Amino acid sequence: MHIEPELIKTKIGALRGRDEGNNRLVLETLALTGPLIKYDIFKALKPRGVRHYPTLSRRVDNLKERGYIAVTGKRPIKVGKKSDESPTYGLTWRGFIASLVIESVIENPIDVVEKNPLLKFDLLHKIPKKTVVDVLRELFTSREIGIIARAVLVGFLRALPRDIESIKQENYIAYLVPGLAEVPEIREKFEEKDLTKLLQIPGLLELASGLVEAYEGQLSEALSAIRVIKEELVKYMSTSGMKQAK
Repeated sequence: MHIEPELIKTKIGALRGRDEGNNRLVLETLALTGPLIKYDIFKALKPRGVRHYPTLSRRVDNLKERGYIAVTGKRPIKVGKKSDESPTYGLTWRGFIASLVIESVIENPIDVVEKNPLLKFDLLHKIPKKTVVDVLRELFTSREIGIIARAVLVGFLRALPRDIESIKQENYIAYLVPGLAEVPEIREKFEEKDLTKLLQIPGLLELASGLVEAYEGQLSEALSAIRVIKEELVKYMSTSGMKQAK
């Protein structure tokens, strides 16, 4: 499934504008290698055209401020003869979603989830990451996982009403339901598999139920807002009609 460039630019703020190129490089590096300190990111990207450390440092700080990456821990470093510690940075779910538009990342999304410790399946229920990964790998080939990931990404981005940065990360899960409904590739792949193995994942049924409830709540809020707008329009039309009659 093709991911339209305009969809990416509209929904992922970090991947538009003059800093798009360096942001992509940082997200791709952390996706494929896991948490790194700033200097190690710089060393990895220097051969790819990032020539100045302050430029890289600003990109990392900006991506952290916008919620695409976060501090995962600290690593001992040497500054001259002095020992110190430097923070390591890894992808958040926002950063993971953004990184999936990069070909090298979406080819192996499960590897990315394993390497980045902040990517946990606990938005609604705490599900062990290893269990999810093991079951997915048993059910699907790497190529199938890539196809599914691309389809989910496109459906998710289309379902988002605004830029990904304007929505809290804990609310992303509510947009998976309409996103999944838009992609027949997912249904086709699942129909070919023995899905009884999915029942091995503790809390999976509760998670699925939570997904539906979250989407139902989202639709309910949207409907309430529409009703308020409709009432105001009716009042306005009624008032305007009375004025014209006079």
